Amino acid sequence: MLAGAAFALYPYVLPSSTNSNFSLTISTTAAGAYGLRIGLVWWTIGIILALGYVTFVYRLFDKVAPEGEAY
Repeated sequence: MLAGAAFALYPYVLPSSTNSNFSLTISTTAAGAYGLRIGLVWWTIGIILALGYVTFVYRLFDKVAPEGEAY
């Protein structure tokens, strides 16, 4: 349904109900190439940090073993 709605509205992202000059289209809402490039670099750095943290925490808590019976 979402794909059908997007296909029906193309090239509009958000059509205006009052004036077609105020409608948001794909070309007016697109981010610049520089911003997309910077976002990709920071996203990559963030994912690497998050995966490193998850790996560190998993290995840290994997070494914990209960002594005797625990309830």
